[in-house]
Amino acid sequence: MSGLSRRAFLGAGLVTGIGLGVGIPFVLGAGGSTSTGNLLRGRLRLPPAFTRPLPIPPVLSPVRSDADADYYEITQAPAVMSLAPGTRTGIWAYNGTFPGPTLVSRRGRPAVVTHTNRLPVPTVVHLHGGRTPPDSDGYPLDLLHPEGSGPSQPHVGHSTGMTGDVRVGSRTYTYPLDQRAATLWYHDHRMDFTGPSVWRGLAGFHLVRDDEEDALGLPAGPRELPLMITDRSFDADGSLLYPSLDPTLQGTPGVTDPYVAGVLGDVMLVNGVPWPVADVAGAKYRLRVLNACNARRLDLRLDPPPRDGLVQIGTDGGLLAAPLRHEHFELAPAQRLDVVVDFSGYPPGTEVTLYNDFDDGDVHRVMRLRVGDRVDDPSTVPDQLSGADAPVESDAVATRTVHFASGGVGDRMGW
Repeated sequence: MSGLSRRAFLGAGLVTGIGLGVGIPFVLGAGGSTSTGNLLRGRLRLPPAFTRPLPIPPVLSPVRSDADADYYEITQAPAVMSLAPGTRTGIWAYNGTFPGPTLVSRRGRPAVVTHTNRLPVPTVVHLHGGRTPPDSDGYPLDLLHPEGSGPSQPHVGHSTGMTGDVRVGSRTYTYPLDQRAATLWYHDHRMDFTGPSVWRGLAGFHLVRDDEEDALGLPAGPRELPLMITDRSFDADGSLLYPSLDPTLQGTPGVTDPYVAGVLGDVMLVNGVPWPVADVAGAKYRLRVLNACNARRLDLRLDPPPRDGLVQIGTDGGLLAAPLRHEHFELAPAQRLDVVVDFSGYPPGTEVTLYNDFDDGDVHRVMRLRVGDRVDDPSTVPDQLSGADAPVESDAVATRTVHFASGGVGDRMGW
């Protein structure tokens, strides 16, 4: 659909609060606009939707731990995945998978992550949502050049002449994680090339847990599903399509003119699989949803709808003060939302489809969940979730207004 969707128009009437969230728990509509960008049409004939199982990204174990921190190692390198019989899709991957492995940490316990670059281009790693010191934040020019190479020439692109903390081969990032439990994600952040690098696969989850969250009794273990939603386009041989001015991502940055405002793929992936299906028991599940699309905004709902609605328990910054019920929810690129769905209200055998109501056709469908028998379910969603204090506007020591607009950036258009 184009323009203002019926769901966006009805927006405010579809949110029933059962408590106040911390901060801004839910952004609805932004005036009813949908995605920026243009559709990049692919040529790959994919198998029917809802035939491939939903994969869950593996949890990365630390290579060692001591009294001070947990230590991890991740290798960035080319890899291959198969989306359709007889095809091979080349990707750039963290430890060989897309999404990359999930890191799970405790609040206040540092995670020390060493990345080794075996890709043909420099990279930068940013922990999105992390409270991270500057030297580990993934400043876009803190380049990590590939093993065996060197920073023999300055970074090309809009930032030519600027410098950062450049390394070769490997770099260690230290994340203190002195923050509330939340759904974070890590991704490439190289100046001028973040979009195409993430498109090729450089993204993964990093979950932070804490005692407050543990005490709530929320769905956990196999009933906690991280869902990275992306859109991509593929050539007939299965290779990724992207309108880069330089497909090697080593020279001129940017995209061809029709895609300056963003690239929209024509295939929906969840955890790297097109239109997957997941088997769920008749019980409550916690869905950690991430919109990792390049430019596509999502308006997500389940059909048939769950008896108790979509119960939001968290957002980018962590748990809400109290749960909120929705019939649908919207997510902008990079935004996360934590929601509990009770599948015990469905008869066994029900097929529940996750739809994106901002779009029609193939990108209207996202994934399917097949409901099994009811099972014993000790999990709960308490009326009160987090004791974190909401910001109070009157406490602000300064107020600033930031205006974002499109316009000329060098000899091209940008934001």
